[in-house]
Amino acid sequence: MNSFDREYEGQLAAFRDRGVIRLEGLIPPEKVEAAVNAARDRMSPAGIWEDGGWLVDHLRQAPINEGAKFGRKLKGAPEFDELVVGEIPNVVARLLDDRPTFCGMAVPQPLFTLPNADSWEVPHNVWHLDVPRLPDCGIPGVQIFTFLETVAPTGGGTLVVAGSHRLLNGNERISSKNVKRRLKDEPYFRDLMSADTPNRQRFIDEVGHCGDVELQVVEMHGEPGDVYFVDLRVLHTPAPNATPVPRIMLTRRFFLESQREAIYGDDNRETMS
Repeated sequence: MNSFDREYEGQLAAFRDRGVIRLEGLIPPEKVEAAVNAARDRMSPAGIWEDGGWLVDHLRQAPINEGAKFGRKLKGAPEFDELVVGEIPNVVARLLDDRPTFCGMAVPQPLFTLPNADSWEVPHNVWHLDVPRLPDCGIPGVQIFTFLETVAPTGGGTLVVAGSHRLLNGNERISSKNVKRRLKDEPYFRDLMSADTPNRQRFIDEVGHCGDVELQVVEMHGEPGDVYFVDLRVLHTPAPNATPVPRIMLTRRFFLESQREAIYGDDNRETMS
């Protein structure tokens, strides 16, 4: 039994079943502190971090791409690279049965969302996949998400549909667009992706079903040092940020080496989001 099995007994089964797990405090505090300080140093010249606090109230109604503009200032910090080494690749390897992998991103990608909503609900739109369903039916890789600052519930953390990786695993390649189209034939996803569906909190509070597959929307919130591991077949979407502080996360994708050609091949290229 390796360190993952000893330390996180039961998590492997949960990952197989739900397609998403959260490991609290996985990243050492000193690495988290260095990354947080680097992020704040890069935001200070932009005028939105000063004297130990965020100055973003005037940006609450800013266009969505305004947040992306600030997020670009975070790219390339070497302290971010240090967050996704050590134990994280070991956990990824265990989740992928110790098969060879490669990183689908040269560096960790910052995810920055300004406060942009006065109220919060589970979105009905922008649900998608970053890679297609592949013909071999299996997991193509794992995406990790971690936090540079506390992300509270309703704070803009990415949303995923736990269990959705277990659907549409036929012997064919299916684009993200067509995965969505086929899933909408099922009542659960038809309701999830409809603007007319009331009481959208139920998608988080309650377990739904598609056949014998249990489905539930999971909101990624947590503390610096926590890490989510997500099967790349899981349906997900960005979320509004109804808190007074920005959402700052990092993500990186790890793919199975055996799927490199299927994902990036000239004849099978799909846009990643």
